[in-house]
Order: sequence, then C-alpha cells, then structure tokens
Amino acid sequence: MFEFLKRPFGAAFIMIAAVFGTVSLAQDGPPDITAITKQGYIVIAMLGTDNAPFFSVKDGQLVGIDVDLAKSIASAIGVQPRFDRSAKSFDETIEMVRTGKADIAVSKLSRTGARARVVAFSSPYVTLRHALLFNRLNLKQKSGDQDVGDYIRHFHGTLGVIEKSAYETFAKMYFPDAKVVSLKNWTAVVDAAVDGSVDAGYRDEFAVRAVGLDKPETSISLRPITIDDARSAISVAVPWHKPMLLAIVNQVIDDRPRKMNADDVMSLYRASIAEKGEQ
Repeated sequence: MFEFLKRPFGAAFIMIAAVFGTVSLAQDGPPDITAITKQGYIVIAMLGTDNAPFFSVKDGQLVGIDVDLAKSIASAIGVQPRFDRSAKSFDETIEMVRTGKADIAVSKLSRTGARARVVAFSSPYVTLRHALLFNRLNLKQKSGDQDVGDYIRHFHGTLGVIEKSAYETFAKMYFPDAKVVSLKNWTAVVDAAVDGSVDAGYRDEFAVRAVGLDKPETSISLRPITIDDARSAISVAVPWHKPMLLAIVNQVIDDRPRKMNADDVMSLYRASIAEKGEQ
C-alpha cells in the first residue's frame, strides 16, 4: 500500500516543482526583455530630421509609419515607448543601438552589410526600389546616343547621396566607377542635382518620387529613373546580443497586414500633404 501511494506522491511532487519552476522562469523572463520591463519603457532611436510619412511632428505630436510600429513594439513588450531623436544621421541611430544608448532604432533604416556587422536587423516592414534623380541636361550631354540603361549600368559621373546614410554604401556597391558626393541632407542632394553640380541624386524610389510632389517645378530640370534590380529593405535595428527582443520585433512586423511598398508610402505622403493644404 505504501509503495502504491509513494509513486503518485513522487510524481505529484515533480509536477509541482515543474509548475513552480515554470512560473519562476516566466517571472524572470529572458534577460533582454526583463531589462526593458524593469525600466518600464523602451528607448527608440529615431533621426532628428523629419521624414514623413515615416516620422514627423504634426500638431506637436510625433506621427508616422515608424512611430506606429515603435508603439506596437512597446505595447507587445508591455512598456511605454520613449523616443530619442538626438541622432543627426541615420548611421548615428545605428551607433546608439550598438552602444546601448537605445534599445532599438526605428528610423527608415536600410539594411547594409556594414550595419549588419554591428547590429541585428528585423524582417523588413517596407521594401523600396533604388532610384536616381538625374539632371536632364547632364544626362543628355554625357549619355549622348548611348542607351540610357547602358549608361546607368556603367555610370562613372558624380552621384549625390545623404552623408552617413545607407546610400553611401549602396553607391559604392552598385556604382563603383562613380564619384560619390556626400551631402548634409536630401534637400541638399536635390538642389545639387538641379544646379548640375552632381549628375544625379541617389536614394529610394519614394524619396525620388516625392520630389515631384514637393517641388513640381523641378520636373523641367530633373529626370527620375527607378532601378528595378536594387532594393532597400527598411528594417528595425536591434542589439545583436538580444535575440528575444528581435523575436518580438519580428512578430510585431509579421502580424501586420502586409509589407508596404513605395505606392503605399506615396499614398500616405499624398494624404499628409493634402491635410496640410486644408489647414
């Protein structure tokens, strides 16, 4: 009789120990998530310069695609979002994550090999083709009778990019014979393409298409050309040693209805312009 009771008692004890062990593990949680939940907020690095519709200040509130995504990530972890917009360049947001000044960076960041060596990247939540914004006169004079596609494939002119952005890296990768000119911001790149001091500006297709909305007068002097076989995966940067945080970020992205493209982003941008016009 004693032996009969001993076995289930022992099994019950093991089950109780297992349950309490599981509870303890759940309370402690993965260290990368626990550190965030203990502080009660997640620090999100975001470029200080507005990039609508990804992130911009409207009526005193920070809004946009990236802002909504960052808030969803914070909600999934069960903490409040805290945005740090002290970064003066896209690369600086990556550095903030690398050095631990921010938990993640959500800032219209393109994945590059150089960046992937210091941080981990989430699945992309927006995919954009690369594009060039050519000075029409320079393009006509320098391409001559040559097919424009062939001229671009072997481009060896001057290419304007935003300094400390992914397009500095992409320019060297896709246009090794070009002279890359790094400028302070996209406005400076567009202005340089207009006055011909660079042959073309280089960025994603949304940014290039948006110039036609922001500055329709430039259609006389500028010609946009999209590159079909080069794409930028816009992703969240996470410290490389925080796998559970990366897993949560990926889950939030995967749970979204679908990955956005340039047409989706343009629609949001047009809407934001229309709203401004109505005020």
